[in-house]
Amino acid sequence: IPHTMRDWRSTDFRERVDVKEDDRYNFISDVFARLYRNRYGESLVFLVLDAGNFHHPKVCFGSSGFRIQELEKKEFILPGRKVKARLLFTQKNNQDFLIIYWICINKKQIDWTEQKFQQLWYSLFNKEKVGLMIRMDIATEESRIEKSIELAQDFISDIYERLPQEQAEYIFGK
Repeated sequence: IPHTMRDWRSTDFRERVDVKEDDRYNFISDVFARLYRNRYGESLVFLVLDAGNFHHPKVCFGSSGFRIQELEKKEFILPGRKVKARLLFTQKNNQDFLIIYWICINKKQIDWTEQKFQQLWYSLFNKEKVGLMIRMDIATEESRIEKSIELAQDFISDIYERLPQEQAEYIFGK
């Protein structure tokens, strides 16, 4: 995953996601986390989680005291494919975030129910899989949710262009 893209520059954000010490992350075996900022000063955190046992982001944020509002699903358009993402708007004190996420297992976008079936299938037959949850966290106000979704579309389009097709399929599906 590139550090820089057309309008984006990143810094490592992994140290802020403490997968070893914070019980909210005990289901994660590894995490990729970068803060990306564009030339206009807009930013988002891009996470790719290699999780052996996914759980719903509502659980993480809810257990951390955030108020959670589930938003309508969103399709992000890329050349030759659509990414079907779920959206949450979370609030706690003065921290408001738009959370955008989806799951890909073996290059296929799946929903939570299908993920549970696949998890059972792969464990029953002791088969290897590449299972990733892709997530973007965007600090935003409720009145700017649509603008933040546009920012996410710009970011997704830019990162998709920069990734080799084989790698892009693991993140965005086939």
